[in-house]
Amino acid sequence: MGIATDLLKAERVGIRELKKKLSASFLKKPLIITDRKSPVSVNLPYSDMLELIDILDELSDVETLNIVKEGRKAIYSGAKGISVSDIFEKRKKK
Repeated sequence: MGIATDLLKAERVGIRELKKKLSASFLKKPLIITDRKSPVSVNLPYSDMLELIDILDELSDVETLNIVKEGRKAIYSGAKGISVSDIFEKRKKK
């Protein structure tokens, strides 16, 4: 599952409840922290944050953007596409 999906499914926890339950194991999952039921912050595990930074770095890479652009053109022309995560994995192996 991806970070975005995990975040959409993330547990919502109020600030007061967070203070009561605060522990390393509690913080190892994505959390949406709320104040009076309104989201005020997001907690992501360290590994998820590193993955997001890596994705942002990849998205700023001109070669990667060109690969994605070519892939989109091919899909619009009827070719079967591959997932973005597969593209990132291929780029990491280079």
